[in-house]
Amino acid sequence: MSSISAIEVSNLTRRYGDFVAVEQFNLRVESGECVAILGPNGAGKTTVVEILEAFRHRDEGDVLVLGTDPARGLRGSARTPRSPRGGLPWWAC
Repeated sequence: MSSISAIEVSNLTRRYGDFVAVEQFNLRVESGECVAILGPNGAGKTTVVEILEAFRHRDEGDVLVLGTDPARGLRGSARTPRSPRGGLPWWAC
């Protein structure tokens, strides 16, 4: 029985013009693990989480949440259901 990692991030990069907010970020979280992303103000923590939630796009890299690319939606569908706040609905997780 194979298991899917809860989160897989590989070489994630996000730029705002000339400013690089996140550069070559890598993370793997297995199901059942609890992690924290720590860093000073402006380190890109919120940007990473918003990319995982599909609130922001990434410039480079690969992201999977429960085996699905959040930028593509649920199971690769072109249309992703949204909660009233704009993110994935609670039942999609």
